[in-house]
Order: sequence, then C-alpha cells, then structure tokens
Amino acid sequence: MKIYFSSSLRAKKFYQKNFEKISSLIEKLGHQHTSNFIIKANPDDFYNRKNQNFDSFYSNLLSQIKKADVCVFEVSAHSLGIGYCVNLALDLGKPVIALHFKDKEPAFFKGIKNDRFQLHEYTLGNLEEVLKDSLDYVKGLLDIRFTFFVTPKINNFLTWIAKQKKTPRAVYLRTLLEKEIVRKGYKE
Repeated sequence: MKIYFSSSLRAKKFYQKNFEKISSLIEKLGHQHTSNFIIKANPDDFYNRKNQNFDSFYSNLLSQIKKADVCVFEVSAHSLGIGYCVNLALDLGKPVIALHFKDKEPAFFKGIKNDRFQLHEYTLGNLEEVLKDSLDYVKGLLDIRFTFFVTPKINNFLTWIAKQKKTPRAVYLRTLLEKEIVRKGYKE
C-alpha cells in the first residue's frame, strides 16, 4: 500500500526516534511512502523561512494524501495542522491510523466516530505489532471484490493478455478502468 505518514513538525524534537521507527516499519512491512517530509524536514528551517511558498507546500501535501491508500499520523503532540490533515484524509475517504505514545492519548481524536478511523496507543516495544494489525485491518477496507460474468471470448482474451503482459487479469481490467476514469475526468 501507499502510505502518507506525518506528525507535528514541532514535536520532532520530542518524538524523532518514534517518527523514524514508524517510517522504517512502514517500509519493513512492505509499503511505500507518499511523503518523507516529517523525516527529512528541519523544524527550525521550516518555521523560520521568510519567503517560503506555502501554496506549493499545501498543494504537495494534498497531492501526497490523495496518492495514499491510507494515512498514518503520530498524534502524541497536540497540533491543529495534523488535526486538519486527519480531517482532510477522512473527507477524501482515506483510512486513517492515528498513533499516540503510551499515556499521551489525544482527547480530541477520541471523539471521532468514523469506520475509517483508528486510534491506537503504542510503546516502542509493541509499535510493530500495533502498526501491522492496524494496516491489516485497513486492507479489508480497501479492496472491494467485484465479480461478474464474461463470455468465453472475453475470458480467452483476458487469459491471453495476462500471459502477454505477465500481469493478472484483474490488474489489467483495473488499469483499463483507471485510464477511463482519468479520460472522463471523474473526480471523487
């Protein structure tokens, strides 16, 4: 899965080790990041820039969230920006996993009632298990099985194209549908 991971940049000085561990676990579990901002950014440089292009920053953030299959946020530190990002992701229909360090439960997030939202406490010792279980749950939300009947001719073509392109039939059909979505200009 493609995962957008972020947290409060101001909290990096307190939770950098946690952020790095979450980021590396996402990769270790076989997923890819849509952003590495929280790992690469320097809080002082980010907040002290006079002429920073925040329009571009916001556009990139929005694009990275849209590209993600799921969003993971470390929410141990209070942050209006992260609260906004969580809400944005949920509004876009993205599953959201909000992780908080032991005894740092954010009261605000406890009030979110949405099937696509998970709030979990972790320690550095159980983080991998918490993240893996959360992502496994999300997998069930993402894939929707769609079964339909095809003629023998269509089935033979799909079998042939699967061999030619060395790709499963479902992936070929999904790719055709995704191209048609773009061609028609469909927006969620």
